[in-house]
Amino acid sequence: MIDVIARSQRLLGKEVKFPWGVDRNGINIEFTVEKKTGRKMKTYDRAEFLELCKETIEEYTKAMRNTAKRVGLSCDYENEYLTDAPDYRAVSQTIFVELFKSGDIVEDLRPNIYDPVEGTTIADAEVQRVQRETKLCNVKWHTEDGEEIIISTTRPEMICACGVVVVNPEDDRYSHLLGKRVKLPIEVAERDQYVEIASHPSVKMDFGSGVLMVCSYGDQNDVSIFRELGLRPFVAINLEGEMTEIAGPLTGMKVIEARTSAIEILRLSGNLVSTEDRLQEIPVSERGGNPIEIILLKEWYVRQTHILDRLIELSRESRFIPKRNRQYLQDWIDGISIDWPISRRRWYHTEVPIWYSEDRTKVVVPPRGIYVQPWKDLPPSDSEVVDRESKDTLGYYRELRSTLGKLMGEEKVFDTWMDSSNSNLYVSGYLTDPKLFDRSFPTAIRPQGKEIVRTWLYYGKWHRRR
Repeated sequence: MIDVIARSQRLLGKEVKFPWGVDRNGINIEFTVEKKTGRKMKTYDRAEFLELCKETIEEYTKAMRNTAKRVGLSCDYENEYLTDAPDYRAVSQTIFVELFKSGDIVEDLRPNIYDPVEGTTIADAEVQRVQRETKLCNVKWHTEDGEEIIISTTRPEMICACGVVVVNPEDDRYSHLLGKRVKLPIEVAERDQYVEIASHPSVKMDFGSGVLMVCSYGDQNDVSIFRELGLRPFVAINLEGEMTEIAGPLTGMKVIEARTSAIEILRLSGNLVSTEDRLQEIPVSERGGNPIEIILLKEWYVRQTHILDRLIELSRESRFIPKRNRQYLQDWIDGISIDWPISRRRWYHTEVPIWYSEDRTKVVVPPRGIYVQPWKDLPPSDSEVVDRESKDTLGYYRELRSTLGKLMGEEKVFDTWMDSSNSNLYVSGYLTDPKLFDRSFPTAIRPQGKEIVRTWLYYGKWHRRR
């Protein structure tokens, strides 16, 4: 269909830029290498693993290119673009630096969706829900004055991260408990054994006993309540998917193992009233199919919640074919409630182009149009030194390097969509051909599958709104 559009426009006498390109970054190629070699990414030297990925993706790229030529696609193969090429990655890194300086990209410690098996943060768009069997545990808790209450949970291993117990404000059964403290029914370490009982309208009175434990973090509702009530979060699960020291007797166990052990501990202590087998929808990572966790992590974010109205305007200004597919974008924008986490703890992606000063008060960013790998290289001499808080440019690296102490290069990389959503900028000549860019941006047509409107098109519009 894309080729038909390009050919028809040429026949109408128009200039058509129709390059051949391949999106080559991302977790899929990493998975392919891991499967072929029988080894996980983190067991390799980073440079060695990157070379394996590059060699492997090149095989697939050649096959795709040959197929495209064989069936007669009229692309411009001489000006091929690859999203893992240095000049392409330089565009993504330059955009990052521009957004960082303008305050549109921030680094912050926030709850993130995390895949412990693959060891990386993922975005909302990369989560899907599947049905699995689980056990609903009805557990006895006791207030300080000895009153017994029952709380139903499918995640007893998260009791150690409970920050508050809540009931519905309209539930007369529990109004006398508000303000009282209740003891956690499993021993914990490095934290108080008691939490307060409060009210919150999100509690469903007809689910279980109508009493809910709020942990950091069992689900997005927990995230919202912790934020709303200003509670101090507890880190119960580490980056390896193991329970941390606050979990007491469960420390060091994987989550599933800890859940089984927690049920047994509750049974032996007499605090397990009953269990029920249930079918439950749980969130898993789209690519790996692994159960995800919500973990407090320092990551890089693109601010987006403050400009959703502008993005809706851009959606209305765009022509969709067929028209009904505009709704995919509208639904996605309507569902956005948090900023876009763009940093990942993987390897075969574009690197976050940041070096930190020894005292962490300043950062070094590369010049426009230069691709850098901070995890292994020092900054180019004409890089800029930027105040981490104010974003003011303080001078050039070549002049200030002696004041920065030992630099620490960022090891994180971008979310794949940070690269692929820039494809219209790249092929339009952004950074490389100003005359072409003036003539061809915004892109006249952007063909894509409707299932990735939520990411590819949406993030491309985010850049355009600037």
